[in-house]
This record gives sequence, structure tokens and C-alpha cells, in this order.
Amino acid sequence: MRLTVLGLGLCMFGSSALAVAGEQPFRDFANLSGQWTCHGVFPASGKTIDSVIRFESDLSGQAMVKHHDDTSPSSNYHALEAWGYDAKAARYNAVIMDNFGGARIFGSEGWRDGRLVWTSAPEVKPAQRFVYVRMPENRLRVDWEIERGGKMVIGDTLGCVQKSPG
Repeated sequence: MRLTVLGLGLCMFGSSALAVAGEQPFRDFANLSGQWTCHGVFPASGKTIDSVIRFESDLSGQAMVKHHDDTSPSSNYHALEAWGYDAKAARYNAVIMDNFGGARIFGSEGWRDGRLVWTSAPEVKPAQRFVYVRMPENRLRVDWEIERGGKMVIGDTLGCVQKSPG
């Protein structure tokens, strides 16, 4: 199943080659591998949220797979993400599929100054971003931003601690 979903996602990017031979496009992502426990909030409502996120390298280091499972009793969000690298465009691409039937495409330039920003494709409405921020002591902040009234606002924010490195 994982390879089928990953293969579908990578085909959607329009690139047959993930990286040029000898490149390791996910070397800057290595410290993400493993399981993370997260706690956060929906700023608009103040409602809290708990999640478990798991990252694993795939395709001999040419892709990253992320599982996101909300664990709060009132939350029912589960997602599978496939991250790939398009060498021709020199950018990262992601497909996020969730249990609500959604499939969203995102792009990123990779890590810049301790931040990884995934921006939704133009066809994703409303526009969205996921911003990953490296924090000290094996911590990570993940902000989901959504366009409201012509500007990006935080839909939810998670503070994550790495529980078991990959």
C-alpha cells in the first residue's frame, strides 16, 4: 500500500527522475526520521490537539513518507504524505492524502534557516502552508496555515518532541 500511494503521488509531480545519480536530496531531512509526539492548539477556538507523527525514509533515500495521526478523542484526522524531489525543477514536492478523501499537492525549496515551508499548489483552495521549524533538543514546531480574508493565518500549531529516532 505504501509504495502504491507513494508511486501515485510521485507520478502526480510530473517527474520521472527524483534525483540525479549520486545526489541525496533528503540528507537534510535525516533527523526527522522516527516517531514524534505532538501537542498543540487551534488558535481560533483554543481547542487543544494531540498527535503522533512518524517519518521514514523510502526509495533508498530518494523519498520521505510521513504518517500523521491525531490522538485527541475529539479529533479524527489521519494523513499519509509522500515527499519527493524533482531534480529538473530543483524543488521538493509532496502529496498529502487524508481520511476525509482529500489529496493536496504542495511544493517546497527545502530547509532554509531552520524552516521547511510547504506551499499548496494553485488548485488547492483555500491556499495552505505547512511550516516546520527546527527547535532545540530534538523538538519541532509544525504550523498549518490557511488563507482567510486574503491572508495566511494559523489554523493549528503543534509542538513536537522526537520520541524514537529512525
